[in-house]
Amino acid sequence: MADYRNAIGRVLRTEGGYANDSADAGGETYKGIARNFWPKWPGWGFIDHARNKPNFPNSLYSISDLQDMVYVFYKTNFWDKIGGDFIDDQDIAYMLVDSAVNEGIKPAVKRAQSIVSISQTGVITPELVTKLSSMI
Repeated sequence: MADYRNAIGRVLRTEGGYANDSADAGGETYKGIARNFWPKWPGWGFIDHARNKPNFPNSLYSISDLQDMVYVFYKTNFWDKIGGDFIDDQDIAYMLVDSAVNEGIKPAVKRAQSIVSISQTGVITPELVTKLSSMI
């Protein structure tokens, strides 16, 4: 079984840290989590609290509860939805979750279904997991 912390850790390397770019539709963003798209994410409370303290935004990396919330966010909203715990190969699980984060769950699953030549429903099925496992 693939390890979600490993896969999400790889995803986070490309998601960046803190940004607040007025030209970005997502608005304020932390590790790829955009406030305009995920306003109820509990991590925003930690960020708001840290905003007026010294060394912001670098100080965010030392808030362990915030870092845990990032992993929970990606596990709940992406890893679990792509069936990551059922995929044996770490690289395949990483590629699928990374695609889900960047293009959406349904398109990522459809792409995986296309690769293994099964009907493109956008829904994780045992058949897809089996075919992905046989690619190893």
